[in-house]
Order: sequence, then structure tokens, then C-alpha cells
Amino acid sequence: MKLLSVASFALVALQAVAFSPVKPSASLPRAFSPLRSTEDGAAVADPFESYAPGSSLAFKELSAGSGEPSADGDVLTVAYTGKLFEGRQFDSSKEWMFKMGSGNVMPGFDEGLKGAKAGSKRIVRIPPELAYGATGKGSIIPPNCDLEFEIEVMEITGGIAGDIKLFGEQRLIGGLACVALMGAAPFIPPLPFLGGN
Repeated sequence: MKLLSVASFALVALQAVAFSPVKPSASLPRAFSPLRSTEDGAAVADPFESYAPGSSLAFKELSAGSGEPSADGDVLTVAYTGKLFEGRQFDSSKEWMFKMGSGNVMPGFDEGLKGAKAGSKRIVRIPPELAYGATGKGSIIPPNCDLEFEIEVMEITGGIAGDIKLFGEQRLIGGLACVALMGAAPFIPPLPFLGGN
């Protein structure tokens, strides 16, 4: 009986080692990335542009758009498709809102839309350090993975109007109605069918 227990334990231990996920090592180079930048800061994968010398975040403007450029604090309504750099799509949305500079999105998504205008369309290539890094995201995005987003900026709303839009106009109206009703509650007479006198 002891032999069976020892054999079972050995089998379980072997399976645990054989099928455990491999953690990436910081000392190991990541797979080839076309997002490496050249010494002058231009992205290797021309005609993509880099934001700053040495930056591996790159974008390609497909359509310029019009109006004021986006800035931190603006609420952007976008349509996007996200792909792993190998080409497999992992996410998309036809209408999604976020506030620039709030830290609620991956840094590369935020940075990739700096200066974009309403109606603009961009392809943004994001290196792992500005996306999900060495940990990845579950089984969806592997560790040290470059991402590519095609993003269309549908609308840019600034100031309090942007905050209201992000919070949701219906939620705001509903919340104000609840507050007004609570304020009026002391003045509403008791209703007989609810147990009032």
C-alpha cells in the first residue's frame, strides 16, 4: 500500500513540474520585436513614427481627423481592435470611453492617442513594458508580448462635459432624481395602502 502512495505522490509531483507555466526570466531576451527603435528614435518598422527618441511605442496615422488634439483629462470615445503582434485578435469594441491620463488603461494605449483628433484613425504598436509586461494577461496575452491596436477616435469631450459623459448621463439624471425624491420625502403625506394612517 505504501508503494502505491509513494508512486501516486511521485506521479503528481512529476505532472506539477511538467505542466507548470514557465515564468519568463528578465535575463532572457524576448522574441524578435519590430518595435525596437533606432538610435535617432525612428521606429524600425517604417512608416511608423516614434513619440520620443529611444521609445519603442510607435504609431501610424491612417487618417488625421480634425479639431483640437486630445490631452490629459479629455474623455475619448473610440472604436478599436487589439491584436497580438503575430496577428491574432484578442479584443475589440465599437464604442468605448476612457479618460486620458487617468491611469485606467494600459500606458501604451493612453500614450498612443496623445495628440489624436476626433475622426483620426491610428495603428498603435505597444511594447510589453507599456502593456502587460513580463506577466502577460492570463491565457489571453502571453508574457513579453507586443500588441497592435487599430484605433478610431470617434469623439473627444473635455472638461465637466467629458466627466458627465464618462459617468453616464442616465446615471447622473437618475441619481439627481433620487436625491430630489429623498429631499422631498418629509413633505409627502403617508399613503394608506402602504400602511400609513
